[in-house]
Amino acid sequence: MKKILIVGDFLTGSGLTRFIFNVFENLTGYEVYAIGYGNEKSDKIDKKCNLKGWKFRRIIPVTTNPLKHWLEWRKILKEKQFDIIYFNYSSSWNFLPLKIAKKYQQGKIVCHSHNSFYSHAFKNRILMFMLNRLNEFGKKVFYKDSDIKIATSNEAAKWMFGSDKNVNIINNGIRISDFIFDSQSRKIIRKKLNISSNEILVGFVGVLQKRKNPLFVIEVFNEFHKEKPNSKLIMIGRGELKQEIVKKVNNLGLSDVVKLLDYSDEINKLYSAMDILVFPSLYEGFGLVPLEAQVSNLPIFVSINIPISVCVTPAVTRIAGFKVKKWKDQMLKFKAHRTAIVDNNLYKYSSATQFKEIDDLLEK
Repeated sequence: MKKILIVGDFLTGSGLTRFIFNVFENLTGYEVYAIGYGNEKSDKIDKKCNLKGWKFRRIIPVTTNPLKHWLEWRKILKEKQFDIIYFNYSSSWNFLPLKIAKKYQQGKIVCHSHNSFYSHAFKNRILMFMLNRLNEFGKKVFYKDSDIKIATSNEAAKWMFGSDKNVNIINNGIRISDFIFDSQSRKIIRKKLNISSNEILVGFVGVLQKRKNPLFVIEVFNEFHKEKPNSKLIMIGRGELKQEIVKKVNNLGLSDVVKLLDYSDEINKLYSAMDILVFPSLYEGFGLVPLEAQVSNLPIFVSINIPISVCVTPAVTRIAGFKVKKWKDQMLKFKAHRTAIVDNNLYKYSSATQFKEIDDLLEK
Protein backbone atom coordinates (compact mmCIF):
# COMPACT_ATOMS: atom_id res chain seq x y z
CA MET A 1 0.00 0.00 0.00
CA LYS A 2 1.28 3.47 -0.91
CA LYS A 3 2.11 5.92 1.85
CA ILE A 4 0.98 9.53 1.76
CA LEU A 5 2.01 12.23 4.23
CA ILE A 6 -0.56 15.05 4.51
CA VAL A 7 0.78 18.25 6.05
CA GLY A 8 -1.50 21.00 7.35
CA ASP A 9 -2.29 23.22 10.31
CA PHE A 10 -4.80 20.68 11.69
CA LEU A 11 -6.60 23.19 13.88
CA THR A 12 -10.17 22.97 15.10
CA GLY A 13 -12.30 25.40 13.07
CA SER A 14 -9.62 26.00 10.42
CA GLY A 15 -10.81 26.17 6.82
CA LEU A 16 -7.62 24.45 5.71
CA THR A 17 -8.28 21.58 8.12
CA ARG A 18 -11.88 21.33 6.88
CA PHE A 19 -10.52 21.05 3.34
CA ILE A 20 -8.18 18.21 4.34
CA PHE A 21 -10.91 16.19 6.03
CA ASN A 22 -13.50 16.92 3.32
CA VAL A 23 -11.24 15.87 0.47
CA PHE A 24 -8.94 13.17 1.77
CA GLU A 25 -11.64 11.16 3.50
CA ASN A 26 -12.29 9.83 -0.03
CA LEU A 27 -8.71 8.57 -0.31
CA THR A 28 -8.35 4.81 -0.81
CA GLY A 29 -5.34 2.63 -1.47
CA TYR A 30 -3.07 4.74 0.74
CA GLU A 31 -1.70 4.42 4.24
CA VAL A 32 -2.25 7.95 5.52
CA TYR A 33 0.16 9.81 7.77
CA ALA A 34 -0.59 13.37 8.86
CA ILE A 35 1.49 16.13 10.43
CA GLY A 36 0.00 19.19 12.10
CA TYR A 37 2.17 22.30 12.31
CA GLY A 38 -0.47 24.36 14.15
CA ASN A 39 -0.51 24.80 17.91
CA GLU A 40 -3.58 23.29 19.61
CA LYS A 41 -4.04 21.77 23.06
CA SER A 42 -7.36 20.07 22.26
CA ASP A 43 -7.26 16.41 21.24
CA LYS A 44 -10.24 16.75 18.85
CA ILE A 45 -8.06 16.52 15.76
CA ASP A 46 -6.15 13.53 17.14
CA LYS A 47 -9.42 11.67 17.75
CA LYS A 48 -10.77 12.54 14.30
CA CYS A 49 -7.60 11.26 12.62
CA ASN A 50 -7.66 8.09 14.69
CA LEU A 51 -11.26 7.41 13.64
CA LYS A 52 -10.16 7.66 10.01
CA GLY A 53 -7.22 5.34 10.64
CA TRP A 54 -4.71 8.11 9.97
CA LYS A 55 -1.40 8.15 11.85
CA PHE A 56 -1.29 11.71 13.17
CA ARG A 57 1.38 13.65 15.02
CA ARG A 58 1.86 17.31 15.82
CA ILE A 59 5.25 19.01 15.54
CA ILE A 60 6.42 22.13 17.33
CA PRO A 61 5.31 25.23 15.35
CA VAL A 62 8.05 27.05 13.45
CA THR A 63 7.00 30.30 15.15
CA THR A 64 7.58 28.73 18.59
CA ASN A 65 11.03 27.25 17.94
CA PRO A 66 12.28 27.29 14.32
CA LEU A 67 15.32 25.09 14.95
CA LYS A 68 13.35 22.34 16.73
CA HIS A 69 10.68 22.54 14.03
CA TRP A 70 13.19 21.95 11.23
CA LEU A 71 15.08 19.26 13.17
CA GLU A 72 11.79 17.39 13.72
CA TRP A 73 11.15 17.55 9.98
CA ARG A 74 14.63 16.21 9.26
CA LYS A 75 14.12 13.29 11.67
CA ILE A 76 10.70 12.40 10.23
CA LEU A 77 11.74 12.56 6.59
CA LYS A 78 15.02 10.66 7.15
CA GLU A 79 13.34 7.80 9.00
CA LYS A 80 10.42 6.94 6.70
CA GLN A 81 9.86 7.08 2.95
CA PHE A 82 6.55 8.30 1.55
CA ASP A 83 5.18 7.94 -1.97
CA ILE A 84 3.60 11.39 -1.73
CA ILE A 85 4.31 14.32 0.60
CA TYR A 86 1.38 16.72 0.36
CA PHE A 87 2.12 20.17 1.83
CA ASN A 88 -0.85 22.46 2.56
CA TYR A 89 0.45 25.97 3.25
CA SER A 90 -0.72 29.59 3.27
CA SER A 91 2.62 31.21 2.41
CA SER A 92 6.12 30.33 1.23
CA TRP A 93 8.47 31.68 3.88
CA ASN A 94 8.82 28.37 5.77
CA PHE A 95 10.38 26.57 2.81
CA LEU A 96 12.95 24.42 4.67
CA PRO A 97 10.58 21.44 5.20
CA LEU A 98 10.22 21.34 1.42
CA LYS A 99 14.00 21.41 0.92
CA ILE A 100 14.40 18.64 3.52
CA ALA A 101 11.77 16.54 1.72
CA LYS A 102 13.55 17.11 -1.57
CA LYS A 103 16.82 15.91 -0.05
CA TYR A 104 15.62 12.79 1.76
CA GLN A 105 12.50 11.63 -0.09
CA GLN A 106 12.05 9.79 -3.38
CA GLY A 107 8.28 10.34 -3.61
CA LYS A 108 6.31 13.14 -5.26
CA ILE A 109 6.22 16.49 -3.50
CA VAL A 110 2.87 18.27 -3.77
CA CYS A 111 2.39 21.88 -2.65
CA HIS A 112 -1.11 23.28 -2.30
CA SER A 113 -1.57 27.03 -1.78
CA HIS A 114 -4.61 27.95 0.30
CA ASN A 115 -4.24 31.69 0.74
CA SER A 116 -3.26 34.92 -0.99
CA PHE A 117 -1.46 36.49 1.97
CA TYR A 118 0.06 35.52 5.32
CA SER A 119 -2.09 33.77 7.91
CA HIS A 120 -0.22 35.83 10.51
CA ALA A 121 1.59 39.11 9.92
CA PHE A 122 3.91 41.07 12.23
CA LYS A 123 3.25 44.63 13.37
CA ASN A 124 7.00 45.27 13.57
CA ARG A 125 8.26 46.71 10.24
CA ILE A 126 11.68 45.08 10.49
CA LEU A 127 10.17 41.65 11.12
CA MET A 128 7.75 42.15 8.22
CA PHE A 129 10.62 43.18 5.95
CA MET A 130 12.48 39.97 6.84
CA LEU A 131 9.33 37.88 6.43
CA ASN A 132 8.69 39.37 2.99
CA ARG A 133 12.26 38.65 1.86
CA LEU A 134 12.02 35.05 3.06
CA ASN A 135 8.65 34.68 1.40
CA GLU A 136 9.92 35.97 -1.95
CA PHE A 137 12.82 33.49 -1.85
CA GLY A 138 10.44 30.73 -0.74
CA LYS A 139 8.24 31.26 -3.81
CA LYS A 140 11.17 30.24 -6.00
CA VAL A 141 11.79 27.14 -3.87
CA PHE A 142 8.13 26.11 -3.91
CA TYR A 143 7.90 26.60 -7.68
CA LYS A 144 11.13 24.72 -8.44
CA ASP A 145 10.95 21.86 -5.95
CA SER A 146 7.24 20.97 -6.14
CA ASP A 147 6.50 18.05 -8.46
CA ILE A 148 2.83 19.04 -8.43
CA LYS A 149 1.67 22.60 -7.80
CA ILE A 150 -1.95 23.26 -6.76
CA ALA A 151 -3.75 26.44 -5.69
CA THR A 152 -7.30 27.31 -4.71
CA SER A 153 -7.30 30.34 -7.04
CA ASN A 154 -5.02 32.25 -9.42
CA GLU A 155 -4.36 34.76 -6.64
CA ALA A 156 -3.28 31.93 -4.31
CA ALA A 157 -1.05 30.48 -7.05
CA LYS A 158 0.82 33.75 -7.60
CA TRP A 159 1.15 34.24 -3.84
CA MET A 160 2.71 30.81 -3.22
CA PHE A 161 4.66 30.16 -6.42
CA GLY A 162 5.23 33.65 -7.85
CA SER A 163 3.26 32.63 -10.95
CA ASP A 164 0.13 30.73 -11.93
CA LYS A 165 1.94 29.12 -14.88
CA ASN A 166 2.05 25.30 -14.58
CA VAL A 167 -0.08 25.53 -11.43
CA ASN A 168 -3.26 23.45 -11.20
CA ILE A 169 -6.12 25.68 -10.07
CA ILE A 170 -8.56 23.50 -8.17
CA ASN A 171 -11.47 25.09 -6.34
CA ASN A 172 -12.01 24.16 -2.72
CA GLY A 173 -14.71 21.55 -2.23
CA ILE A 174 -17.42 20.99 0.37
CA ARG A 175 -19.94 18.27 1.17
CA ILE A 176 -22.92 19.94 -0.45
CA SER A 177 -25.52 17.84 1.39
CA ASP A 178 -24.23 19.07 4.78
CA PHE A 179 -25.16 22.69 4.08
CA ILE A 180 -28.62 22.49 2.53
CA PHE A 181 -31.11 24.77 4.32
CA ASP A 182 -33.01 22.90 7.03
CA SER A 183 -36.04 24.62 8.57
CA GLN A 184 -36.12 22.20 11.49
CA SER A 185 -32.48 22.89 12.36
CA ARG A 186 -33.26 26.61 12.12
CA LYS A 187 -35.96 26.32 14.76
CA ILE A 188 -33.85 24.15 17.09
CA ILE A 189 -30.70 26.29 16.88
CA ARG A 190 -32.55 29.60 17.22
CA LYS A 191 -34.35 28.28 20.29
CA LYS A 192 -31.00 27.18 21.73
CA LEU A 193 -29.55 30.65 21.05
CA ASN A 194 -32.66 32.40 22.40
CA ILE A 195 -33.45 33.99 19.02
CA SER A 196 -37.16 34.56 18.42
CA SER A 197 -38.79 34.08 15.02
CA ASN A 198 -39.10 37.84 14.43
CA GLU A 199 -35.44 38.61 15.24
CA ILE A 200 -32.73 39.01 12.59
CA LEU A 201 -29.65 36.88 13.24
CA VAL A 202 -26.49 38.24 11.64
CA GLY A 203 -23.57 35.81 11.48
CA PHE A 204 -19.80 35.88 11.12
CA VAL A 205 -17.69 32.73 10.76
CA GLY A 206 -13.89 32.77 10.71
CA VAL A 207 -10.69 32.90 12.70
CA LEU A 208 -10.51 36.02 14.86
CA GLN A 209 -7.50 37.54 13.15
CA LYS A 210 -6.96 40.86 11.40
CA ARG A 211 -7.19 39.30 7.92
CA LYS A 212 -10.82 38.27 8.59
CA ASN A 213 -11.70 41.81 9.75
CA PRO A 214 -13.91 40.81 12.74
CA LEU A 215 -13.67 44.23 14.45
CA PHE A 216 -15.19 45.79 11.34
CA VAL A 217 -18.08 43.33 11.67
CA ILE A 218 -18.82 44.73 15.14
CA GLU A 219 -18.82 48.30 13.80
CA VAL A 220 -21.17 47.42 10.95
CA PHE A 221 -23.50 45.45 13.20
CA ASN A 222 -23.60 48.35 15.68
CA GLU A 223 -25.01 50.64 12.96
CA PHE A 224 -27.29 47.92 11.58
CA HIS A 225 -28.67 47.28 15.07
CA LYS A 226 -29.55 50.95 15.50
CA GLU A 227 -31.93 50.66 12.57
CA LYS A 228 -32.93 47.07 13.25
CA PRO A 229 -33.13 46.81 17.06
CA ASN A 230 -34.63 43.33 16.66
CA SER A 231 -31.25 42.05 15.43
CA LYS A 232 -28.58 39.95 17.09
CA LEU A 233 -25.05 38.92 16.05
CA ILE A 234 -23.30 35.59 16.45
CA MET A 235 -19.54 35.36 15.85
CA ILE A 236 -18.08 31.88 15.45
CA GLY A 237 -14.32 31.52 15.66
CA ARG A 238 -11.27 31.77 17.86
CA GLY A 239 -8.09 33.81 17.64
CA GLU A 240 -5.91 36.52 19.13
CA LEU A 241 -8.46 39.32 18.60
CA LYS A 242 -11.08 37.76 20.85
CA GLN A 243 -10.40 39.95 23.89
CA GLU A 244 -10.34 43.07 21.73
CA ILE A 245 -13.68 42.04 20.24
CA VAL A 246 -15.20 41.48 23.69
CA LYS A 247 -13.96 44.91 24.77
CA LYS A 248 -15.44 46.59 21.71
CA VAL A 249 -18.76 44.81 22.17
CA ASN A 250 -18.94 45.97 25.79
CA ASN A 251 -17.92 49.55 24.97
CA LEU A 252 -20.69 49.79 22.37
CA GLY A 253 -23.26 48.37 24.79
CA LEU A 254 -23.89 45.31 22.61
CA SER A 255 -23.15 42.57 25.11
CA ASP A 256 -26.83 41.52 25.30
CA VAL A 257 -27.15 41.09 21.55
CA VAL A 258 -23.76 39.68 20.53
CA LYS A 259 -22.80 36.08 21.19
CA LEU A 260 -19.30 34.64 20.66
CA LEU A 261 -18.71 30.95 20.05
CA ASP A 262 -15.18 29.54 19.87
CA TYR A 263 -16.23 26.83 17.47
CA SER A 264 -19.22 24.69 16.63
CA ASP A 265 -19.55 21.22 15.12
CA GLU A 266 -22.97 22.39 13.95
CA ILE A 267 -21.79 25.16 11.64
CA ASN A 268 -23.99 23.80 8.85
CA LYS A 269 -27.07 24.09 11.10
CA LEU A 270 -26.01 27.56 12.22
CA TYR A 271 -26.12 28.75 8.60
CA SER A 272 -29.75 27.65 8.53
CA ALA A 273 -30.40 29.62 11.73
CA MET A 274 -28.85 32.85 10.39
CA ASP A 275 -30.59 35.52 8.31
CA ILE A 276 -27.44 37.30 7.07
CA LEU A 277 -23.76 36.36 6.81
CA VAL A 278 -21.05 39.04 6.84
CA PHE A 279 -17.62 38.14 5.41
CA PRO A 280 -15.44 41.28 5.05
CA SER A 281 -12.02 39.63 4.71
CA LEU A 282 -9.01 41.76 3.79
CA TYR A 283 -7.77 38.88 1.62
CA GLU A 284 -8.66 35.24 0.93
CA GLY A 285 -7.11 32.43 -1.04
CA PHE A 286 -10.61 31.14 -1.74
CA GLY A 287 -13.25 31.38 1.01
CA LEU A 288 -15.00 28.21 2.17
CA VAL A 289 -17.45 29.99 4.46
CA PRO A 290 -19.31 32.01 1.79
CA LEU A 291 -19.34 28.91 -0.43
CA GLU A 292 -20.95 26.82 2.33
CA ALA A 293 -23.46 29.57 3.10
CA GLN A 294 -24.55 29.80 -0.55
CA VAL A 295 -25.68 26.18 -0.43
CA SER A 296 -27.96 27.24 2.43
CA ASN A 297 -29.29 30.17 0.33
CA LEU A 298 -28.21 32.58 3.03
CA PRO A 299 -27.89 36.29 2.02
CA ILE A 300 -24.12 36.91 2.11
CA PHE A 301 -22.21 40.20 2.12
CA VAL A 302 -18.53 39.89 1.18
CA SER A 303 -15.64 42.20 0.41
CA ILE A 304 -14.38 42.38 -3.17
CA ASN A 305 -11.14 40.86 -1.84
CA ILE A 306 -12.85 37.47 -2.00
CA PRO A 307 -11.96 35.67 -5.27
CA ILE A 308 -14.81 36.13 -7.74
CA SER A 309 -14.83 32.35 -8.32
CA VAL A 310 -16.41 31.89 -4.87
CA CYS A 311 -19.37 34.14 -5.68
CA VAL A 312 -21.46 31.58 -7.52
CA THR A 313 -25.09 32.49 -6.77
CA PRO A 314 -27.21 35.67 -6.53
CA ALA A 315 -27.17 35.25 -2.73
CA VAL A 316 -23.76 36.99 -2.65
CA THR A 317 -23.39 40.79 -2.58
CA ARG A 318 -19.83 42.02 -3.16
CA ILE A 319 -18.93 45.35 -1.52
CA ALA A 320 -15.95 47.54 -2.37
CA GLY A 321 -14.10 49.26 0.46
CA PHE A 322 -14.79 49.23 4.18
CA LYS A 323 -17.09 52.14 4.87
CA VAL A 324 -19.40 51.12 7.68
CA LYS A 325 -22.41 53.00 6.30
CA LYS A 326 -22.04 51.36 2.89
CA TRP A 327 -22.07 47.87 4.39
CA LYS A 328 -24.94 48.70 6.72
CA ASP A 329 -27.04 50.11 3.86
CA GLN A 330 -26.43 47.02 1.74
CA MET A 331 -27.35 44.71 4.60
CA LEU A 332 -30.62 46.60 5.19
CA LYS A 333 -31.67 45.55 1.67
CA PHE A 334 -31.45 41.84 2.46
CA LYS A 335 -34.39 39.68 1.44
CA ALA A 336 -35.04 36.42 3.24
CA HIS A 337 -35.84 33.71 0.73
CA ARG A 338 -34.65 30.47 2.23
CA THR A 339 -35.14 27.27 0.32
CA ALA A 340 -33.64 23.78 0.32
CA ILE A 341 -33.12 23.95 -3.45
CA VAL A 342 -29.40 24.03 -4.27
CA ASP A 343 -28.18 26.17 -7.18
CA ASN A 344 -26.84 23.75 -9.81
CA ASN A 345 -23.71 25.89 -10.25
CA LEU A 346 -22.58 24.89 -6.75
CA TYR A 347 -22.19 21.19 -7.51
CA LYS A 348 -18.87 21.74 -9.27
CA TYR A 349 -17.55 22.71 -5.82
CA SER A 350 -18.38 19.39 -4.19
CA SER A 351 -15.56 17.73 -2.26
CA ALA A 352 -15.99 14.61 -4.40
CA THR A 353 -15.34 16.63 -7.56
CA GLN A 354 -12.32 18.30 -5.99
CA PHE A 355 -10.92 15.00 -4.77
CA LYS A 356 -11.21 13.45 -8.25
CA GLU A 357 -9.16 16.32 -9.72
CA ILE A 358 -6.51 15.95 -7.03
CA ASP A 359 -6.50 12.14 -7.20
CA ASP A 360 -5.99 12.28 -10.97
CA LEU A 361 -2.91 14.46 -10.43
CA LEU A 362 -1.51 12.17 -7.73
CA GLU A 363 -1.90 9.09 -9.93
CA LYS A 364 -0.13 10.57 -12.97
